[in-house]
Amino acid sequence: MICARPLVLLGWLCLALGCAGVKPIATGPGNGGSGASTGSGGTGNTGTGGTVAPPMACNGPCTDFPPAPIIDGSANAGSAATIFGAAGSGNSSGGPCIFEPDNGTLFPNNWLRPRFSWTAPSGQNLFELRVHADNQANDLVVYTTNPTWTMDKPTWVALAAHTQDMQLSVTVRGASANGGTPSGGVPSAFTIAPVPAGGNLVYWSPKGATNAGTGTVGATKLSGFAVGDDTVEQVLVPTDVKSQTEDVGLNRVAVKCIGCHTATPDGDFIAFNDNYPWGGVMASAQAGTLLGTPPGFFSAGGFNAFIQPWLGIQTYSANHWATGDHIVVAPIGTCGLQPCSTESAGNDHDQQPGLAWINLEDATGVALMQNPATTLKGIAWNWIYQPTSGQYAAAPSWSHAPGDDFIVFTMTSNVVSGRLGSGTAHLYKVPYSRAGPQTAMAIPGDGSDLNFAQYYGSLSADDAFIVFDKVPAPTAAVDHADLNTSDTCSPTPCTSTWSGMYMQGANELSVIPTAGGTATKLAANNPPNCPGQASSPGINNTWAKWSPDVSTANGKTYYWLVFSSWRQGLKDANGSPIAQLFVTAVVKPEVGLPETYPAIYLWNQDPNISNFTPAWDNFKIPIIIDMP
Repeated sequence: MICARPLVLLGWLCLALGCAGVKPIATGPGNGGSGASTGSGGTGNTGTGGTVAPPMACNGPCTDFPPAPIIDGSANAGSAATIFGAAGSGNSSGGPCIFEPDNGTLFPNNWLRPRFSWTAPSGQNLFELRVHADNQANDLVVYTTNPTWTMDKPTWVALAAHTQDMQLSVTVRGASANGGTPSGGVPSAFTIAPVPAGGNLVYWSPKGATNAGTGTVGATKLSGFAVGDDTVEQVLVPTDVKSQTEDVGLNRVAVKCIGCHTATPDGDFIAFNDNYPWGGVMASAQAGTLLGTPPGFFSAGGFNAFIQPWLGIQTYSANHWATGDHIVVAPIGTCGLQPCSTESAGNDHDQQPGLAWINLEDATGVALMQNPATTLKGIAWNWIYQPTSGQYAAAPSWSHAPGDDFIVFTMTSNVVSGRLGSGTAHLYKVPYSRAGPQTAMAIPGDGSDLNFAQYYGSLSADDAFIVFDKVPAPTAAVDHADLNTSDTCSPTPCTSTWSGMYMQGANELSVIPTAGGTATKLAANNPPNCPGQASSPGINNTWAKWSPDVSTANGKTYYWLVFSSWRQGLKDANGSPIAQLFVTAVVKPEVGLPETYPAIYLWNQDPNISNFTPAWDNFKIPIIIDMP
């Protein structure tokens, strides 16, 4: 059943998940920050990001951890020391459960300083946090009345330089502040990698529609930060954008929404999709007079082809980002090439997109109200993969390496109004060419296993791996419940549902060699094993994106990924799950399958709104640095 609801577009309000393309139509315990502290603990100062020095030898054991305990919150140093006594004393069980950092986590050596969090049984309101490394002269000991504590920046920078590639053990004991025997829990451990991560992270932070529910008006913006920074900054909002797109009637309209986004290869611009009907936008995120401006190399034909309706998720390559060769690759819905009465009537419609190139520098003139889909086809744009019945293109990712020009994309049976619908989806690869449509081939093995749907594939920076969403085929093929209680239908009553692959809780993430074969399920799919924690599948682990760099050390190759998940268990007032961002590592040894690790929660993000559809690139964005 299809039920229409009002479309409200005011200022920089957005009703749709930009990457999923939801039109206003119905189709039938994390903590944000640390506790107060004294001494060298607590929240510390904002870091500068960048790289950390390589491991440095200490003259004897390292002294990065202070010899005396850190007193945090309302803890009393004397009574805490008496209650807890020697390390390991008291009961060996019945204590707090550590969920941050998750056991086995791997941190880049220039990452956001670690936060430690735990849940505790009733009656335990005083805690001893202890971190041990074999090359440190002292254990880090913190007495606190808070269930979370964040390492200060100077200690983290020193530790990350001296204690790489070795395990740091974490134990937390709990007791009553009134005295009694302390109790310990299951220890945790983490490791600092011998390599850094690079780039900046930019992600979607909508308000009022935290799972991209379509019936709630809310503000949409991009937020971002540099690797290592505590502070998250507003990067771009629609009112910043000094460009236009086209509506269904081919009228020029102001940009209303920031949808699925990526960086151009030089980092100078953020490219994204506007609100329905999803025209392309490119805008600078650099502060001052540049903010929101489009590129100077846009010419008439390229611009008109780019802003046309039914443009899908964009992808770029440094191989085609220079004067005379500024190319974007994106799906284009064939609804623009033929009469689309159902769209004109305001109903969701299968866009039936193929995969196209667009030459942004094409200078062909187009009169206002002329359809760029037809007048510019074969001139400013054309097919790389031409759609056929039941085989449509979505979510492309373009290769990076010179001399091996190809695109990985999702081949799907159903693209509904810009989003993946209910049906089939598998990973395909097609060579990039402007000579005419090319033959697309399935990624063999687990990339095209018919028992599952595989989609949102993203190529690593060296093109060696694809990370992708995976759900059982029967789950992808049917609609599921709309979790946003503010989604309404008119006339009522009606049943509002979501497409099978949209906001799908059963999503889990895997990586597969680009050549195909056996996929490896990410350990990061699974939340910590603590009381009250959610389990996977069911928490929508989705939309993973690689960092823009690949590093090698000690015979291993290190990759970093960011993704979103509902695992925190928080919900918006409208009932929709709040998505949050997590980072994880994939490490390839010289021989054998890739090693994967649990997830790191990004504690600098706002925990009360959804943060999702992240991009990790060399964005040139305004980052405010508070020096220590």
